[in-house]
Amino acid sequence: MQYRDLGASGIRVSRLCFGSLTLGPLCASLPLAEGAALLSAAFAQGVNFVDTAEQYQTYPYIRAALAGLPPEDAARIIIASKTFAETDIQAAWAVEDARLALNRNRLDIMLLHEVRDDADFASRRGAWQLLQQMKQNGLIRAIGISTHSAAMAAQAAELPEVDIIHAMFNQAAIGILDGGLPEMRAAFCLAKANGKGVYSMKALAGGALMHQAKDALLWAFSQPDVDAVAVGCRDYAELVTNLGWLAGEEPTEAAVIKHIDRNMVFDKEPRCHGCGRCVERCAAGALRLGPDGQAEWEKSRCLYCGYCIAACPWFCLSFC
Repeated sequence: MQYRDLGASGIRVSRLCFGSLTLGPLCASLPLAEGAALLSAAFAQGVNFVDTAEQYQTYPYIRAALAGLPPEDAARIIIASKTFAETDIQAAWAVEDARLALNRNRLDIMLLHEVRDDADFASRRGAWQLLQQMKQNGLIRAIGISTHSAAMAAQAAELPEVDIIHAMFNQAAIGILDGGLPEMRAAFCLAKANGKGVYSMKALAGGALMHQAKDALLWAFSQPDVDAVAVGCRDYAELVTNLGWLAGEEPTEAAVIKHIDRNMVFDKEPRCHGCGRCVERCAAGALRLGPDGQAEWEKSRCLYCGYCIAACPWFCLSFC
């Protein structure tokens, strides 16, 4: 396994970060024991970095996997979580929830989740200030933001209080807002020059690049200013394949990976209420309200992040 320092944070991580979104209810919804076993298999092969978020609802998987390790080994696993908190109170609850759910006195990394632009960042000033205070108090080792925006990544790269940037980055530039690959690369270069840690997301564009998965992952791992790449997997074959490609090997498991063509399903009961919350939540612009007031999906823009599912008050949409 290859490892890199996350900037000047003092945190050293595996190049492959286990993206836990795929384990939980917004994606594969694996049974707890199955998801924990997959994480344990990753740990056994040298992965020491896990990406999660309060919205993903995957803390139980991570806690169960850590419980299977000797305490000194469990302490070496680096966990990055994220919060949509806007106020200091919301951020305090998010941090305490993570600490309790993960059974940790101190969090490794806590990020503001999906910061879209200057206005969004400004609206979450209370939460950001609280995270800074908690870092000073020793409850968090490193703080930062996750974003789909190249402009926001560039802004964060120049903020002294930002330690870590987690940003959208794939060879097709799918999902990158406010710019493309050149702009995001420039932001990463600036971040590294300023001592920030950088790890990327959506190397496979949420599944859109699955049919060229090897090429897309190798491209992501080859980027000089990216310390780690968060990659989700649903089963052992995907895990072993991802690790093998990173190591320059061609695992036999690669031949059995299913290239699933996922589609969005709108339930007939409960039926879409036309509230538009899924549309508001979709940063990729893959959802809109049609002439009949019902949500409509544009597949070519979808990143399969599942955030729209969590936004729906009636749970009337899902992927299949």
